Amino acid sequence: MSQVLDDSLNLELLQLICSGEGVEINISELSQRLKKHRNTIASRVETLFSKKIIERPFHPFPKIFAEYPLLVFEKANLPRNRKTNKWIETDSHIWAAFFVKDEEYNSLLIELHEDLHAYQEWGDRIINEELISLPSDQESIPSEAIYLSTKAIIKNDPVAAIELLKAQFQNSPDLMINDLAMDQLYLDLIEALILGKGVWTNPNLLSRKLDVHRVTVQRRLDLLLQEKIISNPVSRFPRIWAPPGYFIVLSLIELKKEKDHISKILVDDPHTSLVVKAGAGKYNLLTISCFSRLRDHLTWEEQYDQRFSGSVGAVKNLYLSPSMTFSIHQQYVPLEYLRKRLETPRR
Repeated sequence: MSQVLDDSLNLELLQLICSGEGVEINISELSQRLKKHRNTIASRVETLFSKKIIERPFHPFPKIFAEYPLLVFEKANLPRNRKTNKWIETDSHIWAAFFVKDEEYNSLLIELHEDLHAYQEWGDRIINEELISLPSDQESIPSEAIYLSTKAIIKNDPVAAIELLKAQFQNSPDLMINDLAMDQLYLDLIEALILGKGVWTNPNLLSRKLDVHRVTVQRRLDLLLQEKIISNPVSRFPRIWAPPGYFIVLSLIELKKEKDHISKILVDDPHTSLVVKAGAGKYNLLTISCFSRLRDHLTWEEQYDQRFSGSVGAVKNLYLSPSMTFSIHQQYVPLEYLRKRLETPRR
């Protein structure tokens, strides 16, 4: 598998498809699937993109979790200024960033790194290269981090929340998302594109961009999929783990008993999109879940507490509203990894 990423043509192809180039919507397929006119489908799809309800399709790059197997959730107290904002937006290891107010910290960063040493070097470089401006009496960034292994991820499913959106529409037919009135066709299109139905990769376009034969491109695409370096092309919600308007809840959970059983229940729950085995003090599970209303999470949590009385211990939640989202790099970290890999070939 490593040889696949040592090939410059493969890397150039990955840069294109992971950024969405050559990945297209098959309007005809969606038209047939949903039994609507092509023009209607095309107009509706473009509206979903322009309203930022879902993103234009691309190939996800799950290989990034093997290349950067250290997953860090870090609360930090960062200076709030343009320089900090630019650093967050352009840093090649920050997957997502949120504004928070938790103890003395004002930011939450979710990062991917090669290992603990690389993470430490990354932190030193921020200071040494003055990527952010610290107060004169401060030589480091006050922070508190949880270090997890990507191998400990037992659920990573950005698609899960579509079930919540469907249920919300059934209960509230007048549902509005980003000032767009939802109807059944919009919902069907969101579900189809999130699942990758009606999304395809155009080898002809890619062959022209790469100046190679389309058969060569198709063989490379097949190999990348076979080796699980990429997954099938999809659209995603802009905030990855939650539909627009939903709260994201980051939870540290202490499971005292029935660990495997409760973990499986959480994996099967559509509210959770990320579940990771953790070793953070007494907490042994980390989840990212989403809810349309804050009180829905409180009810959901109480139901788990009642269902597994005595098995669930302490729970620490951090609520992240849409307005608290500073930046989520849907594909930026993988694309920066590919850029670096192409610029510095491995021997």
